[in-house]
Amino acid sequence: MQVTNVNDVRVYNLTCGQKAVPEWLNDDKRKKLKKEADMKQRIELIQGFEMPMLSSCIQMTRDGQYIFVTGAYKPRVRCYDVNELSLKFERCFDNECIQMKILSEDYSKVVFMHSNRYIEFHSQVGNYYTIRTPKQGRACDYRYSSCDLYCVGATNEIYRFNLEQGQYLEPLSSKSTGFNACEFNPEHELFACGSV
Repeated sequence: MQVTNVNDVRVYNLTCGQKAVPEWLNDDKRKKLKKEADMKQRIELIQGFEMPMLSSCIQMTRDGQYIFVTGAYKPRVRCYDVNELSLKFERCFDNECIQMKILSEDYSKVVFMHSNRYIEFHSQVGNYYTIRTPKQGRACDYRYSSCDLYCVGATNEIYRFNLEQGQYLEPLSSKSTGFNACEFNPEHELFACGSV
């Protein structure tokens, strides 16, 4: 990597002076190459890390091995494998994804909130279950200790869907007319909602 300063602006050249590792090398020779000092300082980019039109949400799994990206036109989600530096899978939706939440350590359980009031639960193989929210949703977050998905939107109520029971619980109510964001603190599970 080469760094140059032009008018106090740093420009990084990621491909300068880097040699590509041949694909035909066996695993033993690749491991030996990775131990060399030049190879340790290499920067490798994920190939095809893009969306055709725009990206709306980007999240990384808790184990740090996968990156989820949702985009529009055609609405889709792409999962990238960080270790392999490649696309793991791609799935298309019928409607735009407003927000997503990764429920597991890896890519095996993910929830997507869509613009048509539907929430889709996906497993490794695809769409597992779909529910409809009572009002239009804007944000959601997951409480790991109780398996509850909290959804906020264009209403004063905070909807709670219990994944263990598979049903809605009694909603929480507020004096606000609606919420745009919500999140749990991972340390002590304090739940915060934001409105305009």
